[in-house]
Amino acid sequence: MVELPPELEYETLLDRAYALLPESAKKPARFEMPVAVVEIHGKSTLIKNAGQIAADLRRDLNHFFKFMTREFGTTGSIEGQMIRLKGRFGPGSVQKKVQQYVRDFVLCPVCGKPDTHFIEMNGVRMLKCEACGAVSPVREI
Repeated sequence: MVELPPELEYETLLDRAYALLPESAKKPARFEMPVAVVEIHGKSTLIKNAGQIAADLRRDLNHFFKFMTREFGTTGSIEGQMIRLKGRFGPGSVQKKVQQYVRDFVLCPVCGKPDTHFIEMNGVRMLKCEACGAVSPVREI
């Protein structure tokens, strides 16, 4: 058996490789569910950080807005980076809809990773995963 110098032993090389990893790769879960900042103004609900949620999920704000209005069965408007929904919806119900949006339109149904984007195939919107390469159909809003 060949004797290796200490700096070439497996454990030493493994420790050195781990030390070179970026901090973001060392986190156990790199995807964090965005938290909606919700305010109720009279008879309307304002999602103050809707633009940031859409950006964090790498989705278009208009798509996120369309989902929220359809799910709550109401009308609304986009005001800068905020969404105003007609009706009073509590922070808990808004957050549940954000989680549903992530499940339906962001996470890969095959590997569960958030590294996805929309593509069109034969007129059908599909979710393409950059991590595992899976292509899955997504429902229309």
